[in-house]
Amino acid sequence: MKIEEGIRWKRVDDARLRALSEGTTVRVTVGKRAIRFGRTGDRLFAVADLCPHQGSTFEGAWFDEGQLVCPRHRFHFHPETGKARHGVCSNLEVFPVEERSTGIHLGIPYTTIRVFGLRLW
Repeated sequence: MKIEEGIRWKRVDDARLRALSEGTTVRVTVGKRAIRFGRTGDRLFAVADLCPHQGSTFEGAWFDEGQLVCPRHRFHFHPETGKARHGVCSNLEVFPVEERSTGIHLGIPYTTIRVFGLRLW
């Protein structure tokens, strides 16, 4: 038995992502997950649209010195690492994003168990 971790890439078909301007965010449902995409600098990022402090959405969030700011309690998070600026709450869940010629792709981490060469889930 072997535990494996990896990333499954899912293309996100939402025209708003290509048109997303600097310093803005948009909520997109991917599968059953609410994901907040944003653009800061020339990078597109994706985070769980759920603030780890009290579980509220990032609707209305803004950027301060490259940090994503939760509109409820003003907690700051690094949009690529999810690290909370002041360490007073948990880090934010982040997802890898790739802008490919075929569209925007979101990386969804998974863990599986392999037994006799077969993945169980």
